[in-house]
Amino acid sequence: MSVSRDTREAEVPSTPGIPTDPETPAELRERIERTRQELGDTIEELAARADVKALAQRKASDAVRAGRRNAVPLAAAGGAVLAAVVAVLVLRGRRARRQRYLRHDPRLPVSVRRLAERMAA
Repeated sequence: MSVSRDTREAEVPSTPGIPTDPETPAELRERIERTRQELGDTIEELAARADVKALAQRKASDAVRAGRRNAVPLAAAGGAVLAAVVAVLVLRGRRARRQRYLRHDPRLPVSVRRLAERMAA
């Protein structure tokens, strides 16, 4: 069983921007070249979007630039935190020395030493 096809009556689907019947071979070559150029541009754009390494480098350089812009506030905040930590450590050391002194000073009355021991516990 064979199916006969009449090619004279077949309709060619029309693509926007491309006429169904090119007039000259030069026109056809020009269209082919333009299509190749557009396809090449599209492939380059897709490759740039899919390039993970370049994207990571771009993000890292953006973060470095943002860090440089905010360097003074970050340094000030870091300095404030450092000063607070040092102050807490100094005060704790003074308190510990005072309590040791009160517990072990033989010149102090026993009641004061016992009170110091209770406060330390």
